Amino acid sequence: MRMRIVRCALVAGAVLSFTLTAGGAASGSPYTTVSRLPGIPAVFSWMLQSANNKVLSPELQGQLPNEQKSMFWADSCKSSPGGPSTATACEFGDRAAGQTAVLYGDSFALQWVPAMDTLGKAFHFRVLVYVRIGCPFADEPVRDYQGALDAGCLPFRANVVRAINAMKPAPELVVMAEDFDRFAPDGSGISPAQMAAGEATTLKQLAGRRFPIGVILGIPIAKQDPSQCLAANQSDVQACDTSKDTAFAANADRKFSAAIRKSHAYPVNVSMLLCGNSCPDVVHDTLVHADRWHLSAAYVQSLARSFGSLVGCVGKRAPTRLAPQQGLLTRLLRPKRGSVVVACRAAILVPFNL
Repeated sequence: MRMRIVRCALVAGAVLSFTLTAGGAASGSPYTTVSRLPGIPAVFSWMLQSANNKVLSPELQGQLPNEQKSMFWADSCKSSPGGPSTATACEFGDRAAGQTAVLYGDSFALQWVPAMDTLGKAFHFRVLVYVRIGCPFADEPVRDYQGALDAGCLPFRANVVRAINAMKPAPELVVMAEDFDRFAPDGSGISPAQMAAGEATTLKQLAGRRFPIGVILGIPIAKQDPSQCLAANQSDVQACDTSKDTAFAANADRKFSAAIRKSHAYPVNVSMLLCGNSCPDVVHDTLVHADRWHLSAAYVQSLARSFGSLVGCVGKRAPTRLAPQQGLLTRLLRPKRGSVVVACRAAILVPFNL
């Protein structure tokens, strides 16, 4: 299946020129302001430290044979091509909580379950997950990872939209993610504009004026199989880092971001959590990838607090009636440092690629 993973953005280079500081943020850039959000400074520090990584630890060496299995895969959380198209959710987070967040999409959404589960338990909200592998949330027929049309994909999408819209009480947040790099059933490429139009259709069908919707952007592709590269470069792990240009070669996030905003949804740019001056395979003594396109469950879980802040920023951009002051989106930004509104605005300005 053609699916991607990590996109870069804590960088020094063209367009904007800045360098990482000892504090982990970047001077003269949106990163300085974004670092006021809870959890973000720690990740910036990890990225700074990753620049000094040389030798793969014995513990991580032992994990390499299973790295491709290190993504979150829960059978109860996904359907697959050929399977039923019914919208059956599985539950995570605080299952007894009265407030609900929804996670919907393909495997690019599924990989964020460890972070959403951790946040739900910590901030007391239930997480409902709707995932079909190889099936984007965009209203667009695509080839699945087996190279054929999944006839159940569009019916699954329609059923999930109906299920979310029928929820009572309505969810306080819907988070969506998908692989944007898709092929039509006949094998021809789908342009970013066409894919963005399919996204807009789904976003408009969801009751976006009843609850805020955040769409995850900023996921790049590793240049080669991470486990194979690390196994061959155990004394020089930086040889496996992916450059920004390579990681973002197929990136059309700017176009998708514009379509998302026009559809009254809110982009959530996670690129700053995944890359520093390059896109590393090892961060904070943790394997970042499960494969070229997906993140490991361990790394996603380590990002829970910082990811929660970026998701929480949706509440600072949505109308107050959609994100009440005492709702889960507000809680995700506590404790805060400085102006959360200013920091959230800066998060929008973080580039997907430089």
